[in-house]
Amino acid sequence: MSAGRRHLVCPYGCQPGRFELIGGAVYVDSRGVYLSHEERLASFRCEVCGSVAIDLAAAAAARARDTGAAALATVICPSCQTRLLPPEDLDPASHLECPGCGAEFSFEEGSQHLLGSFSETEEEEEEEP
Repeated sequence: MSAGRRHLVCPYGCQPGRFELIGGAVYVDSRGVYLSHEERLASFRCEVCGSVAIDLAAAAAARARDTGAAALATVICPSCQTRLLPPEDLDPASHLECPGCGAEFSFEEGSQHLLGSFSETEEEEEEEP
């Protein structure tokens, strides 16, 4: 089972952003081959330094719940579809970098799901017989 979308980061900014599941059940078959895992109550730690990872998505949801504010808008990387929180001091003209794939994109490109998509197609006129 999955606990939903996460946005894990190391509190010390370690790269490449790989994390170990701790405290979650991992299920294997009689040969020891991985079957599935349960991450709902799990924590994660940074593969590089061992620090407990921070889930920014969970923190944003908790903040919204505690303050009664709406959840923060997210941007989606156009290359790998990773959902990201934009920086608080975002300059809409600046470019963002996806921590997952390294792609650079504008805020506008990553927020199309918020704006919707509009097409400027001309309606074809029907010809009368």
